[in-house]
Amino acid sequence: MRRVITIAIFIIIFSIGAAFSAINLNPITINYYLGSVAIPLSIMVILSLVAGIIIGALAIYITSLRLRYENSRLQKKLFLSEQEVNSLRILPIKDIH
Repeated sequence: MRRVITIAIFIIIFSIGAAFSAINLNPITINYYLGSVAIPLSIMVILSLVAGIIIGALAIYITSLRLRYENSRLQKKLFLSEQEVNSLRILPIKDIH
């Protein structure tokens, strides 16, 4: 059932995108330092969305790398602490009396 809903949502989004592309065929001019280029508005919107998705994915990936590093560091620290506790449990208790 979930797969059917996912496919239906994909088809709806694709249809809306196709309709948007068909309606907005007027070219726009994009000026940059080395020149300019004329492309359809729909392609510019799609390129902007893709660029945003890539930048967002990179930001999430960098954050997850930082969290993975911290997780690894804390697991090593936990392992050393557990080893220390286990070694202290093995030592006999010396009574001063």
